Amino acid sequence: MAKVFKKSLTLALGLIFFFTFYPLKLAQHFYGRLFVNNPVNGVNAGIQEVFAETFCSVKDAVKILLPEAQDVTEEVKSFTQEQKKTIAQAAEIKFDPELDKEYCFSIAKSDGKIIGYAVQDRVRGKFGVIKYMLALSPDGKVKDVVVLELKERRGRPVKDRRFLDQFLGKDIKNPIKLNKDIKGIAGATISSRSMSNGVRKMVYVFNEFYKK
Repeated sequence: MAKVFKKSLTLALGLIFFFTFYPLKLAQHFYGRLFVNNPVNGVNAGIQEVFAETFCSVKDAVKILLPEAQDVTEEVKSFTQEQKKTIAQAAEIKFDPELDKEYCFSIAKSDGKIIGYAVQDRVRGKFGVIKYMLALSPDGKVKDVVVLELKERRGRPVKDRRFLDQFLGKDIKNPIKLNKDIKGIAGATISSRSMSNGVRKMVYVFNEFYKK
């Protein structure tokens, strides 16, 4: 009798779980296929794309970061293996083979004099790539940072001034590390660390290309 009751209870719980959660997963799957156009792993893709947000274009970001610029030119930079090794050791970072292939710098001038640089970078958050743009002064100090796009949930506050303003004025003399001179977002350690590592990386990248 006890065995029959146990089997019946297990079956009942299984049916409750199935009819409670399966319709939700099915709906998420079809959402991914119909609206996100990603039939592969539709459930996860659909969930992530719902949270994807674009805040600013690269063109608009340059205007925000370097408002005093009269003339802006672009310059694409890529590394030698020796440069990558040198920067990785100095900045204590690891380059992403997919995201860190090259960098496009916007060089701002006013009255024929260079007044600043802006560069787009990408780092991996918990739910996807975070795209941001960093502005630096000619002497290598961070002038400003803006987030262009992200897919984070709890990590969304990394786009807010309260977090980004911590990077202003930093250069290679500063740690630019989470829990040292950068305070992270509660519950969003991965996003906070990725942004901190990314900004530190780009400060060293700038120093390698332009300060030297």
